Amino acid sequence: DSDAPPPVHESLAKEDDKKEMGRAKRRTKARYAPPGETRDARTIFIGNVHADVVKSKTAQKQLKRHILSFVPSANIESVRFRSVAFQAPTTSSTANAPKPEGRVHERERAATWREKAKDKDGEEAGKPAQRLSAGEKKRIAFIKHEIHAQADAVHAYIVFAHADPASKQAANVLDPQVVAREVVEKADGSIFMGRTLRVDSVSKTVEEKGDPRRTVFVGNLDFASQEEDLRVFFEGVVSAERGPPGADEDEESDEENEESEDKEVNKETKPKTWVTRVRIVRDKDTLLGKGFAYVEFADRECVDELLAMEEGQLKFAKRKLRLQHCKTLPGSAPIASAPPKPKATPQDKARARVTVAPVSVPKGDPALGERLAHMSKEARKAAKASDAARIARRLAKKKARAALSVPVKAGNAEMKKTRERKTPLERRAAGAHKPAAKKGRVRSEKSVAKRNAKK
Repeated sequence: DSDAPPPVHESLAKEDDKKEMGRAKRRTKARYAPPGETRDARTIFIGNVHADVVKSKTAQKQLKRHILSFVPSANIESVRFRSVAFQAPTTSSTANAPKPEGRVHERERAATWREKAKDKDGEEAGKPAQRLSAGEKKRIAFIKHEIHAQADAVHAYIVFAHADPASKQAANVLDPQVVAREVVEKADGSIFMGRTLRVDSVSKTVEEKGDPRRTVFVGNLDFASQEEDLRVFFEGVVSAERGPPGADEDEESDEENEESEDKEVNKETKPKTWVTRVRIVRDKDTLLGKGFAYVEFADRECVDELLAMEEGQLKFAKRKLRLQHCKTLPGSAPIASAPPKPKATPQDKARARVTVAPVSVPKGDPALGERLAHMSKEARKAAKASDAARIARRLAKKKARAALSVPVKAGNAEMKKTRERKTPLERRAAGAHKPAAKKGRVRSEKSVAKRNAKK
């Protein structure tokens, strides 16, 4: 078009033109999304990603290729990184705290300096410096790759893209929600850059977030502990107790080892292990561990083996670990407990105590007396003491008497003994006698003589 203005480089364009060009680029990069769809259903969470992925574009491409190797006919829309530890703190707990007022002459000196700077350089020089927000600090540090030197792992969120119906490749691209479910199933526990990835679905239900019965709570951890080191430690402990994982299955049958080519490829990146997941709970600002973690195993026997070990036997980073049963996982459903029993009444408790199983007492031998009649007294005692049937019968009688002598609870309304007050005339008529008077002290003749001498 002859009337169109000549092309201008974006560095020479005005500010309004630059904004318009940026909007045009974003419109061209916009991905297709059907109306009413949920973005979380096609988003996956990847934990324990190596921190070098944030710094290197090549490593990010390798991560994408690793994820797409499980589902080749899929497209990735975006990758976001979270839980990144930066060199300088990006948040401050004292940001909203009231600042103490300075001395009077300091405030006056600052006001005088602003007035002089305003008169000399104009109005802009006297304005105070604008403070950056926490989000802006994180964005600048992420762009400059100012990652903390001891940062070991980060988290990533990958969103799978919908295929544009107008494109020719729409028929070959799978539904992103189906892709997300397949990647979670296949990529969870896979190895990338020497790390075992933890892959989850963002939109998973409460019932799908792990089994607390196969998980142990690990306390007294070092704040600088890493998930991969903790995984290797528990893998070695369980392997020493139960042997290497999958050894029993290999001995039972060789047919289970014959799998398809796709499964063999996944098997190389996803080995069989006793430890399935490790999660160290970290602080939101410093990303240091809080001193405890959750370790999930392949079955409950691993949990029983660890909890059966002596206390203090497990040491990690020169610290004695504290293991406990995991009652519930963060975000998961708690272990279903039995329904509470109805509260028992005093009558039910009394019946439960009184109702005793009958004790069977064996019958004695009637001919025993005839056999012992001609013996002496000492011989009869020795014969009775050595008779096993007689001893068993005496023990059974004792048990029966102990079972019948059940104490009566005072609060039981049915078996409570009523106490009635009676007058002396009623007691005499009933034949009740007075209690015997207490005996005084019986003194000897010597004691009586000594007492009389004192008088």
